[in-house]
Amino acid sequence: MISVSPTRRCPCGSGRRYKRCCMPWHGGRPAPTPEALMRSRYSAYALGQVEHVMATTHPESPHRVADPQRWTSELSAFCRGTRFRKLDVIDHSEDGDAGTVTFRATLEQAGRDASKVSLSWSRVAPRRLALRLKNVSDADLRSRVANVL
Repeated sequence: MISVSPTRRCPCGSGRRYKRCCMPWHGGRPAPTPEALMRSRYSAYALGQVEHVMATTHPESPHRVADPQRWTSELSAFCRGTRFRKLDVIDHSEDGDAGTVTFRATLEQAGRDASKVSLSWSRVAPRRLALRLKNVSDADLRSRVANVL
C-alpha cells in the first residue's frame, strides 16, 4: 500500500486535498454519490487500498472473486503493476438510489497504455454505495465519450 499525506492532492484528480476528498471514504465512511464512489475507488487502486475496492464492489459484479485471499492477491498485483496516470469523469447522473458514472482511467502497465473507458452503475446499499459495471453497447459508450477521446 502506498501512503499519501492528507494534505497532498487526491489521486482521483478532483483537485482537492486527499483529506477533504477520498480519505473519508477510504476510512469507512460511505461515499455520498456515485461519482464520489468512483473517485474513491480509483484512488484506492492508485494507493493499493484493496480493502476499499473489495468493500465497494457490488455483490453481483463480474469482478468479484469468491476467495477473498485470492482476490486480495490479484488486486494487489494489479495495483503494483499499474501506473495510475489520470481519471476523467466524462458524465455522471443520479436517479433515486441509483446512478451511473462514465469515466476514462488513464493507466500504464509494463510501459504500455492500458487505459480504459467504462460506464459504472451504482446503487445505494444499506449504509454504502457499491459499484457494478453495466453492460452497454460499444456505440452507446462511444457516443458518451466522443468529446473526451
